Amino acid sequence: MKTTATARSTLLARITEPVAAVDSARAPAPEIRRAASIIIASLNRPEGITGVHTHTAALQAGLKELGCESAHVNPFSGSRAWLPIFAVRPLLLSRLNRTKATLWYRRWHAAALRSNLLKAISQGSAPDAIIAQCPVSAHAALQVRRKLNLSTRIALVAHFNHSEAQEYRQLGDLPCDETYRRMLGFENAVLQDVDQVIYVSDWARRIVESQRSIRPRRSSVIHNGIPDIITPPTLKRDVLGLADDDLVLINIGTFEPRKNQLSLLAFFAEIHKLYPQARLLLVGEGSQRSQIESSIRALRLTESVRLLGARRDVPDLLAIGDLYLHYATLENCPVVLLECARGGLPFAAVPVGGIPELQAALHVTLALDPARPNETLAALKPVLAAKPLRKILGGRARAGFESRFTTNAMTRAYLAALDLAPKGGES
Repeated sequence: MKTTATARSTLLARITEPVAAVDSARAPAPEIRRAASIIIASLNRPEGITGVHTHTAALQAGLKELGCESAHVNPFSGSRAWLPIFAVRPLLLSRLNRTKATLWYRRWHAAALRSNLLKAISQGSAPDAIIAQCPVSAHAALQVRRKLNLSTRIALVAHFNHSEAQEYRQLGDLPCDETYRRMLGFENAVLQDVDQVIYVSDWARRIVESQRSIRPRRSSVIHNGIPDIITPPTLKRDVLGLADDDLVLINIGTFEPRKNQLSLLAFFAEIHKLYPQARLLLVGEGSQRSQIESSIRALRLTESVRLLGARRDVPDLLAIGDLYLHYATLENCPVVLLECARGGLPFAAVPVGGIPELQAALHVTLALDPARPNETLAALKPVLAAKPLRKILGGRARAGFESRFTTNAMTRAYLAALDLAPKGGES
């Protein structure tokens, strides 16, 4: 990475150039078939703080807005009799055998989901489509379709980075090699059995179809979308012990190795040397919290870093920030970057996985490189030093968000992919 004055001037000119206007002549989105009925199937509770929770809530809200019938069916949407079975994993198995705990979770949550899907469909008419949020929920939907002899289309949304099995293994939840291979085989079969796979990035599609050589029956790429209107923020800086002239940097994510907060803290320490008024807000919880706390003390950043835990007021937090730093080593289509763009907050991110697609589409290509912190900081200085520049970048991000990443845009793309938009002269 070049660090000369000329290179920095070139960077400054590039990131401040005006954004091309959105093409207003683009063909209008097709009207949606009025009778479309869709079930969103997942293993998650309806409410939560993960990107998949956000995606599911946005998709269901978008379907409702477009006049579709929709329901979110999950292991918790039926009988409470399943809850004691679910509790065995966190209370006992996780302490004894992490592989068995993972398998217990998948087996019994899938069983509850199947039961709830059967009940939901039996009590009404068959849905036009089931959109499953993971391979396990897609497999449950396939089993229900066979049992009830339905013609319902089943789509699997690929939220994972490479595979769910690999993500379990990286978290330490799947140390058994044989179980890992069997889970990969299960996942491969489901990806080919569903009617279509919907990826949330072009990168994810390349991973599955090129690197893993899996051939789904049909596939498409639909980036995540979120509501374009949010409640005006009410959170004030002083509530978090922040001053108006502080340089507030934010990072949101589970405290786990992939999110890379430990390296971020080391990078922030260098930023703090140049900008003593810099403050870092870390939002999240996870297995690395104690390590993060130790690192904050070792780097003597206890007065400059705030650990805010898991929060449900992310838009309010982003509204008081000056710059968002995304230091993860692998991502698919992180919703938090869309939330930044929606709020007009500029962001800098490591260009891995599907992130370069978002950086290009949102017109904010500030890149972080954990392997080259000194060069990265040199390139980031103009943005850290100049509030007007941050405002320009935030405006560009908001324009990119409005053009491609709203709930309405995402939902219409889903309905078109599911063949639930009218064709020809159909009204």
